[in-house]
Amino acid sequence: MLRILRSSALCVVLFSLFLQAGLAKTEYQSGTLVAIEKTTKITPIDYIYETVVSYYETVTYELQIRVGGDTYFAKYTPEVQPNWPLPSEWGPDQPIRLRLEKNRLFVKLKLDGEITTFIAHHSRAKSP
Repeated sequence: MLRILRSSALCVVLFSLFLQAGLAKTEYQSGTLVAIEKTTKITPIDYIYETVVSYYETVTYELQIRVGGDTYFAKYTPEVQPNWPLPSEWGPDQPIRLRLEKNRLFVKLKLDGEITTFIAHHSRAKSP
């Protein structure tokens, strides 16, 4: 009986630690979406005598996001190509909510969910 109580107490402690770690991941910070640049990559599929006759386009957005003194340059490729619309709240100099995790930057959407972007590089503001 004592063994069951100990293992139950251990499970409760581990579960609470796991829950706290999961909640820490959802803490968002404020940032500013400074600029959005659209790039299109064309990949040929078929040729006829050195002339491309069919191709597909991959649209990628390069986002410049300022968080405090840091500026992040992130890339976002929509799942539906090539004409999937950007979220309506995204625009130059717009406030956004985000969280950072290693080489990824998650942008919180107003309604629900988040969009994953990949950090290409970032720069820090120069000290005077």
